[in-house]
Amino acid sequence: MKKSFKSTVPTCDIQLIMTICKLLESILSTNDVKGLEFIFVFACVWCLGGGYAEKDGINYRKSFSDWWKDKWKIVKFPAKGTVFDYYVDLEQNRLEEWIKL
Repeated sequence: MKKSFKSTVPTCDIQLIMTICKLLESILSTNDVKGLEFIFVFACVWCLGGGYAEKDGINYRKSFSDWWKDKWKIVKFPAKGTVFDYYVDLEQNRLEEWIKL
């Protein structure tokens, strides 16, 4: 990822891992553990890709989204939009568009 994308904020590997763990902890502490795959993917997308933006004329957030959709097949994101356009509906155990909130 560090070779392919440029983050707007410098990060180190342990920081990214700690951020994923903290987000997982906050989501899982308030809910039943169902849809764990969706929750984990949501945490990874936002903690790994949330720091990307357009830089030097390249939209790294969109590039990350395309890369994620291509590489990670267990939890499939809809073709419409980017991976950042969706949240996990814990009651329905599926991805929903943020606009529905």
